[in-house]
Amino acid sequence: MSDQGPAGADVLSMLEGQTMSSYDNNTGSNSAINNNNNNGQTSESIFKTSSHPVALFFHLFFRTAAIVVYIVPFVHKNNYVISFVVITMLLAFDFWTVKNISGRLLVGLRWWNEINEDGTNSWLFESKENRVINKTDSRIFWGALYIAPVVWLVFALLSLLSFSFKWLLVDVVALSFNIANLIGYYKCEKDAKQKLGGFLNNKNGLLQNMIGNVITNKVGSVFGSH
Repeated sequence: MSDQGPAGADVLSMLEGQTMSSYDNNTGSNSAINNNNNNGQTSESIFKTSSHPVALFFHLFFRTAAIVVYIVPFVHKNNYVISFVVITMLLAFDFWTVKNISGRLLVGLRWWNEINEDGTNSWLFESKENRVINKTDSRIFWGALYIAPVVWLVFALLSLLSFSFKWLLVDVVALSFNIANLIGYYKCEKDAKQKLGGFLNNKNGLLQNMIGNVITNKVGSVFGSH
């Protein structure tokens, strides 16, 4: 799961340009369209309130499709090998999409790791400066990121209890993909907050020094005039 640097730059640029232009052109109309339910309350689709609806869709699609293929009996009842391949491919698509595209567009974060010459791994984190995050995008992104590993962990426990070791293998593969992204983005978010905290501390320190210098100069000029 190592990565030598940023991946999917062309796909990201194309997707970001399309989704942002679509969002900009329809901001006024989307904000004016509401669906009233039976209780008279107003509800909106998450894709209408999202800043990047295409990225949000694929953030949910691949991981949901993998779970559906896993739990629908007639899909894998007599065809374990095909189901294993399909689920693994969906999980791989999901891992790549979340790691390189949806994380960067939805929450302004991206992570990867590099293998050093001595064989050790180095975690690298990237965050957009002055991040302005859409609440819907952030909520769905982190929710899906945390929920998916829990679902696969439940599947793994059920497979273990039923001694279905071939499906336990699928569960382990799914957990590996999902937990890798979860840990990566957790560390990336933590790193971004630390950088922001350090920036604010430095800014406050500079401001305090500036105020202190002004006060010192004023006091010095007052006593110097006598």
